[in-house]
Amino acid sequence: MVFRRIVLTLSVGVATAVVSAVIITIIDIYLSGHGHVGLTLEYFTWSAADIHLSIGDIIMLITAVLAAALTWKVV
Repeated sequence: MVFRRIVLTLSVGVATAVVSAVIITIIDIYLSGHGHVGLTLEYFTWSAADIHLSIGDIIMLITAVLAAALTWKVV
């Protein structure tokens, strides 16, 4: 039962990350094409750990974690 819960939670988290990445890419192409600032510009930098995140990365991570957490809670 626990193994099924873990697999389902990870699957939903990964699927949500992929779908949100595609949506963010489409929105970024639209914004960049119309002369606006895109979602892929570096927003958060932690040089000591070599971490560089954009707004799009942060949105993708938040949606994936929330989807996985909700799946864990529901199942």
